[in-house]
Amino acid sequence: MTDSLNRRGTLLAGCALAASLACGAAQAQQDFPNRNVTLMVGYAAGGAIDQSARLVGQALAAKWGQSVVIENRAGANGTIAAAAVAAAKPDGYTLLVTATSHTLNKFVVKGLRYDVEKAFVPIALTVDVPNVLVVNANSPYKNVNELVTALRAKKKEFTYASQGVGGIPHLAGEMFKLRTGTEMVHVPYKGAAQGMTDLVGGVVDMSFPSPGSITAFVSGGKLRPLAVSSNQRFPYLKDVPTFAEAGISDFVIGTWHGVLAPAGTPPAIVAKINADINAIIQTREFQEALVAQGNVAAKPVTPAQFATKMSSELKAFEAVAAKIDLSAN
Repeated sequence: MTDSLNRRGTLLAGCALAASLACGAAQAQQDFPNRNVTLMVGYAAGGAIDQSARLVGQALAAKWGQSVVIENRAGANGTIAAAAVAAAKPDGYTLLVTATSHTLNKFVVKGLRYDVEKAFVPIALTVDVPNVLVVNANSPYKNVNELVTALRAKKKEFTYASQGVGGIPHLAGEMFKLRTGTEMVHVPYKGAAQGMTDLVGGVVDMSFPSPGSITAFVSGGKLRPLAVSSNQRFPYLKDVPTFAEAGISDFVIGTWHGVLAPAGTPPAIVAKINADINAIIQTREFQEALVAQGNVAAKPVTPAQFATKMSSELKAFEAVAAKIDLSAN
């Protein structure tokens, strides 16, 4: 009888604990956020990732009725910010805004202080765009063929800028060299904005940034886009051919922006942030603001779908990194 009562008591206690945890999770989701949230950006202010992060932050602040602080911790291809978020309390109040290079860092940054996959929980995608080959508007090269011809002539040393070693623009530059059988010197910067400034100033010859980094320079007549790295032409650069149209096959690479949380963040909070961001990226106001930056909103995905996308990229980047030295400057 006593054993039966003890078992019953244990069962009731277990049920009570489960109910308490469920209520606690629901309450956490309902109450979140009740104070400021920090979106940590691993790139310099003014670049495409920073710009889209600020749009997301503004929209979330309006939706949540809480301040959303953008904190830029540029450097080391976004790994400084990523390491800080990986070590942050997993409560949803410190989030990482990053890009495709986050997964690529596994293969190009030695001694990473975190596991690219295990240290984070993917939450939502915000931007998904191709990369663009651009040159200075005063450059003599009007199309990809003229540029490749000059590169092969080797009458001078050509350079290309990127936002950092191991980033997608760096990967794109090295892929371009492989596809065209040409040579260029990689010039890495701490952010996209500085690289674009030097490209406009004639310090470097070309770059492979995302559209958001070049919009103002293209419309201002400072930069000339030559090709986009997608299967179809980019809607907001309709006159710019794809690499395939320009004569370079098998050159498709893009950049996404997304939000990650530290591993261990409660699923209820992850689900709430995902739902709120997905609602934001589907609004006309947000999409038009992104277009003004030269970006395109991503299609809404679940955290699981985002995780699958990152896992697929890791496999693809591992294969490419085996052929290309992405750590070389």
